[in-house]
Amino acid sequence: MTTLQVRIGGTGGPAVVLLHGIPGSSESWSKVLSRIDQRVQTIVPDLLGFGGSPDAPADGHAAEQAAAVALTLKRHRLDNVHLVGFDFGGPVAILLYRQNPAIVRSITVAATNLFTDTPIPAPLLTARVPLLGEWTFRAMFGAAGLSAMWAMAVANKNELGRDEFLRAVGGGRERAAARGIFLYSLRNLKRAYGEIEQTLPEIAVPASVVWGDRDPFFPLAVGTRTANAIAGSRLHVLTRCGHFIPGEKPEEFAAIIEGTVARGETYSSSSKMAKSC
Repeated sequence: MTTLQVRIGGTGGPAVVLLHGIPGSSESWSKVLSRIDQRVQTIVPDLLGFGGSPDAPADGHAAEQAAAVALTLKRHRLDNVHLVGFDFGGPVAILLYRQNPAIVRSITVAATNLFTDTPIPAPLLTARVPLLGEWTFRAMFGAAGLSAMWAMAVANKNELGRDEFLRAVGGGRERAAARGIFLYSLRNLKRAYGEIEQTLPEIAVPASVVWGDRDPFFPLAVGTRTANAIAGSRLHVLTRCGHFIPGEKPEEFAAIIEGTVARGETYSSSSKMAKSC
């Protein structure tokens, strides 16, 4: 297994790992970083197949991504981290916790799917049809398709403009990687998300679930279900916000991350004191 290219910033303090979604890259976190870099250490990887990181293995999904993130953290000698996963970064964060629970202090997930039976919009069901699925998703990740995605899924367009959205998506390589992950997810929901769903009630660190009230991909009911599945988690609903939360509501998202990190630090200190007694 290989390591990932990462952007490391901040002034020290707790280590926060920000995992991007698809379509996207580490660039998706730029606005959030400008708001939290002065208070924490930030670790922002490009997942396998994105940015400067190596390609993902054939049929690679969240488990392979989580293993690559874990190896990258080990390379940088980071053994106490707070995980933040947006969209596809959500399942990666949950599996990273499953694989390495001792290093995780808190988890924040946003606008993501963590279940094997989340309803799939009818147009996306074409993914399960050979050839037609490939053709449909190739069009979806072309220039016109991505522009249509921005128009549909970004509610706060004054904050996240189309050109900025497309820059974060990246070029042909990143679009091909995102397309492959989408197709694999939709064709193998139970296989890809079984362990993820099983892990949710086992999470024993402070957690937050963040959702936009106008997300066209994952309705707020999915966010509520996610928060209910993670014991003790807090649901944060962002108003007039679509799917792409890091770009649409960076100020609010950064504040939620900071609050969750603070809860995680307090929880970690309390656990250490309890074990020493």
